[in-house]
Amino acid sequence: MTHTHPEPAETYAQQYQRAATIVAGLGCLLRHIQREPAVGRALTLIDTTELQGPLDAAGLQSLLAEATCERDRCAALAERDARRQEAGLAAGAVCGCGHGDTLHARLLTEDDRLPCAHRDCRCDDLVFVTR
Repeated sequence: MTHTHPEPAETYAQQYQRAATIVAGLGCLLRHIQREPAVGRALTLIDTTELQGPLDAAGLQSLLAEATCERDRCAALAERDARRQEAGLAAGAVCGCGHGDTLHARLLTEDDRLPCAHRDCRCDDLVFVTR
């Protein structure tokens, strides 16, 4: 049976090196922001509260993918709400196909449709029947 020993605690020299690397990276970023204010404005739009890992290309791609999904989901839900309000109906209203609005897609198609997600339904867009 082999024993594994825990890694020794990080030394102050290692902590210093990590902190110095972060300082250098932030300094570089600040210099770029000074030269290109649009970069600074773009950075103010990013909430890093839940950011895990480095802010590298892969991290930014991951953030972009998450933000895109959230944007698309919200666009579909906003469209559903707008259609329901236009028809003067309450939440949970039923589409012309007979299924509730929550059964319709949570993502708009490329041509702004919200097809029904019910397996046997052929409804290709959420249309409320007005009262």
